[in-house]
Amino acid sequence: MSSSELKRLMEDVRKNPHLVDELRALLSDPDATLRWAGDKGYHLTREDVAELCDSDRELSDDDLEEAAGGDNWPPA
Repeated sequence: MSSSELKRLMEDVRKNPHLVDELRALLSDPDATLRWAGDKGYHLTREDVAELCDSDRELSDDDLEEAAGGDNWPPA
């Protein structure tokens, strides 16, 4: 994971199922994901958003938990 802001986002997403749903709906559109994150107060870079959007599968709760811990992101 490239930034503390992305880690912070993932920690918050793990704690809030509503954020999970919002993020999942946006991952196919990097620009929309970046705007959404900014509106929520996360100062992500395009590289941070690319890490989220490059995932070719939906994030599971386990993926989100691992990402929040910073151990295995991006998923293999």
